[in-house]
Amino acid sequence: SLVRKPTMPELARDEQQNSAPARASAHAAEATDGKPRSRWSSHTTFLLASIGSAIGFGNVWRFPMMAYSYGGGAFMLPYLIALFFAAIPMVVLEFALGQRLQRGHVALVAHIAPRWEGLGWATVVGTFLSAQYYQTLLAYCLVYLVNAFRDPQPWAVEEAARSLSESSSSLDGAEASSGLQPGSGEAGGETEADAALAAVRSFWREEVLQVSSGVDETGGLVGPLCGWYALVWAVVCLGACDGASSIGALNKLLMPMPFAVLAAFFARAVTLPGAGAGIRTLFSPDFAAIWSPSIWVAAVSQLFFGVSAGLGTLTTYASFSPPSTPVGRSAIIVSLSNSAFSLFAGGTVFGFLGFISHTTGEPLESLVQSGPALAFQVFPIAMGLMPLPQLWAALFFLMLLNLGISSAVSMTSPLTTALCERLGTTARRVAPPLHLLGFVSGLIYVSRAGTYWLTLSDHFVPMFLTIVVGLSQCLLVSLAYGARRLLESLPPEDQRLAPWWAFCWQWLLPATLSLLLLAQVIHEGSSPFGGFPGWALAVGWVYSLGPLLLVPLFYCAHARAHGGRRGGGVMGAVRAGLELGAVRARARTSSSAVPEVSRVALASNEMSRVAPPVDEDLFSVVVLTESERPGAAPQSEPDHAKGSNEMADG
Repeated sequence: SLVRKPTMPELARDEQQNSAPARASAHAAEATDGKPRSRWSSHTTFLLASIGSAIGFGNVWRFPMMAYSYGGGAFMLPYLIALFFAAIPMVVLEFALGQRLQRGHVALVAHIAPRWEGLGWATVVGTFLSAQYYQTLLAYCLVYLVNAFRDPQPWAVEEAARSLSESSSSLDGAEASSGLQPGSGEAGGETEADAALAAVRSFWREEVLQVSSGVDETGGLVGPLCGWYALVWAVVCLGACDGASSIGALNKLLMPMPFAVLAAFFARAVTLPGAGAGIRTLFSPDFAAIWSPSIWVAAVSQLFFGVSAGLGTLTTYASFSPPSTPVGRSAIIVSLSNSAFSLFAGGTVFGFLGFISHTTGEPLESLVQSGPALAFQVFPIAMGLMPLPQLWAALFFLMLLNLGISSAVSMTSPLTTALCERLGTTARRVAPPLHLLGFVSGLIYVSRAGTYWLTLSDHFVPMFLTIVVGLSQCLLVSLAYGARRLLESLPPEDQRLAPWWAFCWQWLLPATLSLLLLAQVIHEGSSPFGGFPGWALAVGWVYSLGPLLLVPLFYCAHARAHGGRRGGGVMGAVRAGLELGAVRARARTSSSAVPEVSRVALASNEMSRVAPPVDEDLFSVVVLTESERPGAAPQSEPDHAKGSNEMADG
C-alpha cells in the first residue's frame, strides 16, 4: 500500500504517544482493564519480597551440599560466571516483563503469544508442585521447633552436647573432661561425641521421618508430621490471600531475622577447632570437575531456583510495581543478596562439619549427606555448643521457618494470581481451595517414603523445569515480543545496559541454556540419579516436565478456536518476519536512487491476521512512493491508499 508522507504535527504527535512513559502507562491501563491492581506499599517492600522469595531453605542446605558434591571451589567459578551472565539477565528480563505488561505470569505469556499460553500455565503449575515438597521442609522445622524447648533436647544424648562443647575448648592433644580424646574410644567404645552424632541421626530418621526401607514401600502417613504439614499450608494460604499487601507485610516482619541468627552461628563456628579445615574443604577447588557439563547445569539451576527465575514468581511480583520502576538495580540487589547468603550459610555449615569431623574422627566426606539432612543433623549439634541451647535452637528453626514461609508464599502466588485473573475474582476466594488441593495431593511427602520422593523432586525440578522455562521466556521475548520493544519501555536508568541485556536475551542465554539442557539430558540417561529404580526416575521426569504437556494442549485449543488461521506466537512472528524480508528486498531493488523516503505500515489483510501485539518496527518498511520515483509524474492518491492512510494515522 502506498501512503502519503506524515506531516510534522503528526510526527510530533506520534513521538509523544510513543515515548517510553506513555507506552508504559498505556500498557498498564490496558493490562488492568481499568481495574485497580494490587501494589506494593513501597519499592523497599518489593525488594524485601523478592529477596524473601530468593533466600530460602535451599540456601542453608542445598547450596553447601551441591558446592561440595561438584568439586568445592571448582563449583564457585561456574557459579559466579552464571550469576553475572545468566541469573542477573534473567531476573532483569522477568522484572521488565512484569512491570511492562502489568500482568500475572500466565496473562503475560498469553498477551505476548496467545497460542503459547500453555507455557505460562506449565510454569505456574510446576512451581506450585514444587511448593508441595517445599512445605514438607517447613513441617520438619516445626517438629524441631516444638522439641527445641525440652531439656534435654531429644536429638542429643544426656551430656553429649556439653561434652562436645568442653572438648572444643581444650587444646589439641589434651584430654577432655570426660577423659576421652576426640575421635578415640575407650575399650573399643564410642565417645560422647560419637554418641551425640548417633543421637542426632537417630532422631532425624526414627522420630521425624520414620523412614521406610525404600521408595517402593510407602508405609502410610507419619501422623505428627502430617499435622504440621497441614499447619504450614494454612499459614502459606493466609499469606497469599491478600496479594501484594499480605506478602509485603509478611516479608517486612520475617526477612531481617535470618541474617542476624546466621551471623551468630557463623561467629561461633569460626572459633571451633577444625572449622578452618571444613571451610577450606568447601572452597578448595577440584579443577578436574570444571570440564563436566553437569557442574555448569548444577550452577545455573541452583541460581535460577535460588533467585526464583523461571518459576513465574518474579514476573508476578514485578507486576505489582509501577511501570516506571527501575529494574536493573533491583535485579542486581536480589541476585547478589541470594548468592551472598548462600556463601555465608555454606561457610557456617562447613565450619561446624569441620569441627564435628575433628572431634569425632569421622571423615568429613561421610558427614556430608544429600538432602535436607545436612541442615537437620549439623545444626542440632551446633546448638549444643552455644550458651542456652534451647534459645538458640528455637531461634535457628524460627529462622528456617522465616526463610521457608516467604519462599513458599512466592511459590504458590503465581498460580493464585493466574487463576484470579482468568476467573475475574479475588485471591481470598481462590487461595483456600487451591491450597487445600495442594495439601491433599502432597501427602506423599509426609509418608514414611516421603524423604525419597523429596530427594527425587528436588533433583529434577530445579535441574530441568527452571532451565526449560527460562529458555522459553528468552525465545518468546526475542521472537514474539521484541527485545528492543521491551527495553525501550524501561526507565532511563536502565537504558545504559540495554545493549547488554538484549545480547543476553537474544543470543547468550538461548544458546547456553540449550547446550546445558542437552548435555544434562544425555548425562541423566547414561548415569541414573541416586540409585533409584527406573520407575521412580520416570516419575521424577514426569513430575518435572509433565506440566509442559499443557503447552501443546493450549496450542491446539487456540488453533481450533480460531479455525486454524495463522495466529500469533513465535511461529507467526517468524513467518511475518520472513514475509517482511521479501517486501524489503523488493523495495531495495525497485530503484537505485532514493531522494526521499517515508516509513509506512504494511496493512494487507494477510498481515492483519497476526493476532498478538508484535513489535511495531517488525511491520515497518522503507519504500518509495510512486510520486517520489525519479522522473515519475505526480499522481493522485488512489482510493485503496486512503484506507491505508487512515490505518497508519490510527
